[in-house]
Amino acid sequence: MQTKSGALTVRPLWIITRYEDNRMDALTIGSDLDGGFLALFSYEEEAEAFLLLSGDNEKKRWQSEQTTAGGLVSVLLGPCADVKGVALDPLPMALSREMLPLVSMSRDLFLQYLLEERRGAAEELALGAS
Repeated sequence: MQTKSGALTVRPLWIITRYEDNRMDALTIGSDLDGGFLALFSYEEEAEAFLLLSGDNEKKRWQSEQTTAGGLVSVLLGPCADVKGVALDPLPMALSREMLPLVSMSRDLFLQYLLEERRGAAEELALGAS
């Protein structure tokens, strides 16, 4: 189903997660830039490439995980409530730090977009059912 507003509620996205003590952590980047950014990927292969190219042994505990608009809302209100923004398809290289402002948007604006898009999709479903 395609909504009028866009595709985030329809197509899956990927985040990078790890689980410790029955608690989920989502990978954030640029934490030294006023709170950091949730790394969000358009395709599973991009998330996997990010992990592979990071080359950090610490990253071996992380894995890509498919998520939905509702899942993103939960992550941004839960474990990533303190991030500054969301970075779409960030690069894992050292120089990507300077590119974060170009591939990111504020957390609050992204949440607002997700919630409005979900509301629009629900209204379209209700109209289609009647």
